[in-house]
Amino acid sequence: MKTLLNIILTVLASCALISCSNDQYSVERKYYNAQKQAEKIFKNPLSSPPQELQRSVDTFARFTQEYPQTNLALQAEFVIARLYMAKEEYEKARAHLNTMIKNYAKFPDVCSEASFLIAYSYEAAGTWNKALEHYKKTIQDYPTTRKSLEIPIYIARYYKAKFQPDKMLSAYHEAVSHYSALVKKYPNSLLALTAQNLTARCHLAAGEWNQALESFDAMLQKYKGTKISMDGIMVQMALIYVKELHDTSKAKELLETLIKDYPKSRLIRIANKLLEEVSKK
Repeated sequence: MKTLLNIILTVLASCALISCSNDQYSVERKYYNAQKQAEKIFKNPLSSPPQELQRSVDTFARFTQEYPQTNLALQAEFVIARLYMAKEEYEKARAHLNTMIKNYAKFPDVCSEASFLIAYSYEAAGTWNKALEHYKKTIQDYPTTRKSLEIPIYIARYYKAKFQPDKMLSAYHEAVSHYSALVKKYPNSLLALTAQNLTARCHLAAGEWNQALESFDAMLQKYKGTKISMDGIMVQMALIYVKELHDTSKAKELLETLIKDYPKSRLIRIANKLLEEVSKK
């Protein structure tokens, strides 16, 4: 009797798994079809007729209603906003994104992504000052999210692309101040480590080699000997010494330490080759 019961339970479990698998396939298939429909608009947004946009938006809207609280439903929400933006219907895109921010208020990463897209919609429309205002608002409202951490550097790169070096440098320095404040506010956290790394990269982008080395060295002193590997940081520092400051002795010292402390590092071959080149100079 017990054996029969086990067989029945196994069969029922298998049927449930097959049903779930089929349901998931059906959901993914619906999303795929909706995505294919949207791709036609993304490829030729301005030549797509208005009814095609509305049809695609309605398809994704129905999908979010049928499969709420799923990752694909969230993706569908963002696709709707991007469809509006592709067609340069920025007001509709912003309205949709603001609704998302309200609906996903408990999820900062989602909100920061939506807030970033609102800012980007102003940039795409050619109103940079308004875009900048919203980029900074995103940083202020969701300071610890991945997207918000990217924005200060994004702003600096915007000025670089527009050939505005003074504003670019100012933006990088503002980014450094922001990241430094995060390190002080969230010490001994993964966020602090990320912010320290971004600080160093801001200095690199600005051509401030000594400041970049100071930032990297602060990370090295704090995390060396911990579970967090510093081999990548050490290679970066060595490259700065060799290529920018022409200090081969410092580079050699760093590389020798790396090889000694991280013998199984994925960067060991690069370190050995670089050390060989440095030793010849």
